[in-house]
Amino acid sequence: MKGGRVVKRKSETSGDISGFLDRDVQLKGEISFKETLRIDGKFEGIIRSSKNLVVGESADVNAEVEVETLSVSGRLRGSAKASERIELFSTARVQSNLATKILVIQEGAVFEGNCSMSTHSGPRVVGDRAAILKNVLSS
Repeated sequence: MKGGRVVKRKSETSGDISGFLDRDVQLKGEISFKETLRIDGKFEGIIRSSKNLVVGESADVNAEVEVETLSVSGRLRGSAKASERIELFSTARVQSNLATKILVIQEGAVFEGNCSMSTHSGPRVVGDRAAILKNVLSS
């Protein structure tokens, strides 16, 4: 894998980074990991973990994703299920069906698809517009 490397360092999101696909890497297949994986290159296939996936700004991911938390700054296509949280940062370009407990979309992010949010206590909206959305949903 030219440009790909495995690193072990602290992640800003939480835990150690157990893998990194650099922007020069193009990979097809299935990936599983134990801590946090960051993708800055191109990936197509299946990604599964009980931890964190970070899709960097230069990433192009077309995959079936099942993780605990998903942070997207680049391009994501396919389907994504996060048992805890999905964050779409301002540079994210997402064409995917999402399923999660908590969805955060920053201003500037593009999201085309469906989102299913369910928890035992119901959907939870996080961010500046939470109060506005609560009023809209209750009327």
